[in-house]
Amino acid sequence: MIISHKHQFIFVKTHKTAGSSLEVALAQECGDSDIVSHMEDNIASGIPRNYGPTSWLGPTYNQRKLLRKLVGRHSPLLGEFYYEHMPATRIRDLVGAPLWESYFTFCFERNPWDKAVSYYLWKQHGQGRDMPGFSAYIEKKPHRLPRDANLYFDGNDVLVDRVFEFRDLSNALAELRERLGLKLPEPLPREKTGVAVERKDYRDYYDDDSKARIASLFEREIALMDYRF
Repeated sequence: MIISHKHQFIFVKTHKTAGSSLEVALAQECGDSDIVSHMEDNIASGIPRNYGPTSWLGPTYNQRKLLRKLVGRHSPLLGEFYYEHMPATRIRDLVGAPLWESYFTFCFERNPWDKAVSYYLWKQHGQGRDMPGFSAYIEKKPHRLPRDANLYFDGNDVLVDRVFEFRDLSNALAELRERLGLKLPEPLPREKTGVAVERKDYRDYYDDDSKARIASLFEREIALMDYRF
């Protein structure tokens, strides 16, 4: 998640859409007063800045996982706090509607049938989780899926100015360079990669039930982007 006052944009970070790589590239062009949220592995890298929390509890909150489980991210105990996969509604509440509406706001989206497979394999291989079979995961753990419409919709209303398609990254980068005056390298820095997985075509992971389940859970994304299985 990035709020750039220097370039007047707000980046809402979704899952499995090259978000970490894009965040690193965008952060390199941000000013000292811009807000760049941290990832689990880059707190000391010099990339994240000004994200908070701003209360006395802030430093301990960022360092202690148990405390993060006990205190919700929107708790008044934390003060102002910007985090990685933060919903646009919360960002708008913190920065105020006038600033939100005056800045260019954007995110990336991905075909949800493809995204769910990528997310499952990342959990299994990238994080070493003990995962059930793919169809069982889709059926039994829908709350764990990257349902990113919750990040950039407010009900049925899209809050961001632009939802870019993940598979059209090159054209999206070109538009961001022209619109915002950014340099944005291509290819982007490689973040959260290096997990060697012999992956089949995403469609090969599905049966009829899991295919229909994704269609139901991700109906807003599918309607907005006209995705097909």
